[in-house]
Amino acid sequence: MILPACLSISPELEWEDVISDHEPVLNVLGLISADSVVTSFVRVHRSLNMSESEDTLVRDTIGGNIFIYYAPRYVVRDANVIVSNGNNDYVFDIPQFIVEDDDTIFTDTYFYAGDDLDPQPGETWSLSVTTPGGLSLTGETTVPPLPQLNKEQLPDTFYIHQEIDISWLPLSDNYQIINARNLLSYFYDEYEYYYYYYDEGQRPDYKCGIIQSAIIAPEEDSITYRRE
Repeated sequence: MILPACLSISPELEWEDVISDHEPVLNVLGLISADSVVTSFVRVHRSLNMSESEDTLVRDTIGGNIFIYYAPRYVVRDANVIVSNGNNDYVFDIPQFIVEDDDTIFTDTYFYAGDDLDPQPGETWSLSVTTPGGLSLTGETTVPPLPQLNKEQLPDTFYIHQEIDISWLPLSDNYQIINARNLLSYFYDEYEYYYYYYDEGQRPDYKCGIIQSAIIAPEEDSITYRRE
């Protein structure tokens, strides 16, 4: 009996440099708000080259204190951000303050420092962003109409486990965001303090479900608030 022999030789593996001709582009998120509850803001990011690391070491001075930390390299912190309604220009800057509530939406974000920015429904606003590196971007939007809740259908008071139907006039061409929260949510920190120090940590779970948010499609006109 003759058994054929087969010899397999694997080729040597070598590292290959990946070459890309990608040029960075801007990625901008801006919100112009006619609602006094929501603040207008702009976030400016850029795409990275394949040779760039994701994070960079930042040394910053805030309130006389020196902070050294890692920050995303894709965030553009020195852009020229201008929001305009055609008559007036509003310059947005990144404020020098520390965000203490870990609300990441306000980290490395451009705001307008004045108090005369007052967008109105139906107005057309433009956005212009330029960077020292030569990147630029422009955009335009129309402020949507304000939502109109059917407040007469809402009860004056209700229990925390009670269901409530909330309705409004639908907006045919706009999505909406609804935020519903129980009054107890505003005092939750005090409740946690009391039960932690005075009741040996045996507190009821008040927090779960008392703050809810939902994205409302144009055809929707109601939602049921319930604590799960």
